[in-house]
Amino acid sequence: MKNVTQMIPGAARALGTSAPYQAPAQASTQLGVVDDATGEVVERLFRQLQAIFPAHKQAWPDDKAKAAAMRNWTMGFMAAGIRSLEQIRYGIEQCRKSGSPFAPSVGQFVGWCKPGPEAFGLPASADAWVEALMGVYSHEGVKIAAIATGLFDLRAAKQEDKGLRQRFDHNYAVVIRRAQEGQPLDGKILTGIGHDSQKTAFELANELADQQAQARILQQGIPADGKSARALLLAKFGKNKTQEQRP
Repeated sequence: MKNVTQMIPGAARALGTSAPYQAPAQASTQLGVVDDATGEVVERLFRQLQAIFPAHKQAWPDDKAKAAAMRNWTMGFMAAGIRSLEQIRYGIEQCRKSGSPFAPSVGQFVGWCKPGPEAFGLPASADAWVEALMGVYSHEGVKIAAIATGLFDLRAAKQEDKGLRQRFDHNYAVVIRRAQEGQPLDGKILTGIGHDSQKTAFELANELADQQAQARILQQGIPADGKSARALLLAKFGKNKTQEQRP
């Protein structure tokens, strides 16, 4: 997925303008650095917003107010993880559908940049939970979240299992977030606070090896935790003991 500073050559087409923009040769590739390339994307976005909302001067009455708003929106995008033109296009589409003459706040626009799962062909969370329990998936993203949760645990679970449901909902939310950000759905599922970008290459390599090992375990039907393994062993030995006692 390209970040804002890497996707400028296609920004004119994506944001509905005609003149292509050539990125500076030394443009930063990190969104945390607000360079000319990032500023150009936000400027083109504001041109679109002015064209869509006839009462935009209520929010930005003059050039000074507009410049301050552009800086605020840029910081808002950085804080909310808006890094791709795909996300901005979702936001612009919602602007056109809103029917309001007034420009949105940065918070409202950020919300519009993150569509729900249905926009990507993914089922709602409640439906995805049922699919995970049944082992029948309408979308690959549901299967990815189910594997991250634990297929063995899901097969033995009931629909009202709150603890497992929370675990699945977390993993499914990560899948949805990856879809919203244009990332591959089969990326590493986070298990707590943090982000892959904060980790070293060595840490990411170790996590990838662990993930591949976990996937092989799940494919072979081996329990993923001690409790499940004990239950499987008890069931196996209990069955064998019963067979041995038969005349």
